[in-house]
Amino acid sequence: MAKKKKGKKISTKMLSAMLPVLILGMAVLGAVSVFSSKQIIDDEIGKEMSLSLENEKTEVESQMQSAASLAKHMAGIVGITYENEELLAYVNFLNTMIYEEDFIYGAGIYFAPNKYDSKQRFVGPYVYKDGDTPILTYDRSQSSYDYVSRDFYKIVSNGETEPKFTKAYHDEVLDCDMVNCSAPMYSADGTYMGCVTVDITLDEIQNLVSQMSVGKTGKAFLISSDGTYLYTQDSGKIMNEKITDSKNSSLAKVGTKMLDSDSGKACFTEGITGYTVYYETIPDLDWKLGIAIENSELNAPVISLGIKLAIIAAVILIIMILVILSQVKSVSRQINRVKNFAVQLAEGNFKVQSLESRRSDELGAMGQSLNEMYGNNKDMISKISGHAKLLSDSSIELKRSVEELKKDYEMIESLMNQVNSDMTSSSAATEEVNAAVEEVNSSVNMLASETEKSLELAGEIKKRANGIEDTSRNAYELANKLAAQNRVGLEESIKNADVVKSIGALAEVISEIADQINLLSLNASIEAARAGEQGKGFAVVAGEIGNLAGETTAAVNKIKETIGEVEHAFSGIVEQSQSMLNFVTDTVAPDYDTFVNVAQQYGDDAQAIEKFSNDIAQMAANIETIIHEVSQAVSSVAESSQNTVDNSGQIMKSVNSVSAVVGEVSDMSSQQEKIAGELKEVVGKFVL
Repeated sequence: MAKKKKGKKISTKMLSAMLPVLILGMAVLGAVSVFSSKQIIDDEIGKEMSLSLENEKTEVESQMQSAASLAKHMAGIVGITYENEELLAYVNFLNTMIYEEDFIYGAGIYFAPNKYDSKQRFVGPYVYKDGDTPILTYDRSQSSYDYVSRDFYKIVSNGETEPKFTKAYHDEVLDCDMVNCSAPMYSADGTYMGCVTVDITLDEIQNLVSQMSVGKTGKAFLISSDGTYLYTQDSGKIMNEKITDSKNSSLAKVGTKMLDSDSGKACFTEGITGYTVYYETIPDLDWKLGIAIENSELNAPVISLGIKLAIIAAVILIIMILVILSQVKSVSRQINRVKNFAVQLAEGNFKVQSLESRRSDELGAMGQSLNEMYGNNKDMISKISGHAKLLSDSSIELKRSVEELKKDYEMIESLMNQVNSDMTSSSAATEEVNAAVEEVNSSVNMLASETEKSLELAGEIKKRANGIEDTSRNAYELANKLAAQNRVGLEESIKNADVVKSIGALAEVISEIADQINLLSLNASIEAARAGEQGKGFAVVAGEIGNLAGETTAAVNKIKETIGEVEHAFSGIVEQSQSMLNFVTDTVAPDYDTFVNVAQQYGDDAQAIEKFSNDIAQMAANIETIIHEVSQAVSSVAESSQNTVDNSGQIMKSVNSVSAVVGEVSDMSSQQEKIAGELKEVVGKFVL
């Protein structure tokens, strides 16, 4: 017996195949979970950062807008009252204005050269805080100061209408960081009269930024539009260094990105520590407010989640391995019992006990099938053993009879071969004639089929032509009807356009009323200024009324421009509508009439094609009748010859078949005798 090759156990193979898949699945699941969680956490952190930045940005904007509003209001009052008002009245107003907000250090009025006093080139009173006492100085009215060349003057002297902020700078005298808000002054006739400035210290803004705190490591900073630090925890960098000039190249790249975009996030490293920066832009000032937070703090929740998922995955994996091992051992025991049973049967031992199995799965079914095979094979081998001798005796007698029968059939086969050869020659000639008749008949049938298709096609063409004629006639009538209806509607729309002119007249009346309100506001501001402290509240109301009147005048002018554009657009629509109606009447309607005539001509052509096809079909039917009669005659002759050939062939086939069978039976009887002997020897090997 050949030596059996020893291999791995099935339990080891199953565990080796399943364990890598489980580990890979758990790893992929953990990675996907961590990645998805990181995205969610990053989004939430981004929202929290944006909210914090937005709150601080709103606070800074509020301070800047308050300063801009004061400057603009003062500029509006001075612009329309300077010809009749004393300079001292404006100084008193500045004294009050600088104490309205803590972050305002001072304010000044700078008239354009020779505008306030034709004999004096520079007039620029400036008021600043000294504790609780306002100090007035005219030092900036000196020619040596030349405020016309200063940034705060130049940024609004080129036609600007809204307040503008200068770049932040460090005042060496006051030893503080400041920024100027300048509002242009215009006279009633629109002449540029100079500007009003409000000087703002950055102490309050820097204090706001310093109080921003996000997490444990979040640090806020503020940079100007050119990247200069306005606030950072390193006070040595404030107003002295630009973020884009940082020795840390990664931080410099972050600064460049912040200056190139309004908001977003960026990353840099400082030593071995990584940081993520979230930033927003403060409008008007174009400052960038940012928060830098360590990546380790941002990634801490993700790392914690990854560790927890790894522990859970390991526990689940161990449980699954134990379950798999238990199931594999159970399967392995059943397979071993089946293997031992099969080995006994392979050795010919049919005295072995049947296989016992209580399982109801596939292994149990396999054991039951083996038991049934064992019983059936044992009964079959017992029967074979009993009939083996009888089979051997019958085989010897059968061989002798077959040899005699084989000689008789060889003689019959020779005679029938001669008859079959003669009848085959006669049948071949008849088949050639019949094939020629069939080919002609096929051609006639094809002609008739194509003629029927032509008839159907002609009918379809005629049907489509009638449909085109009806559709074109309806379209022609509809085009004329639509042209008539739209012409009436167009005339009514032209009449309705006169309403736009009425709106223009109303706009003129509103404009005159706005001018009167503006004049009243100016008088009220003058009277309030004269009243001093008691008229302060009334002056603010009067200023707001003046601004409202100015905005009303601008809105009325915009309405007038819009009315002109509407009238122009309406004229264009009328012209285009008239052109379209003319196109429908002069071009579309005649074209539809032409389509009707063409459709009628297609109908007549289709009727002619239909008549011609009917004539061809009739001729094809006559030819088909004649060919059919010829084919019947030839087929009758061919059938007689073929019957004779078939009968001879069938007889020959039967003789050949019987002769072959006799030969096979002779061989089988010899083989059977040999097999009977071998069968006795094989059956003797089984233990029954």
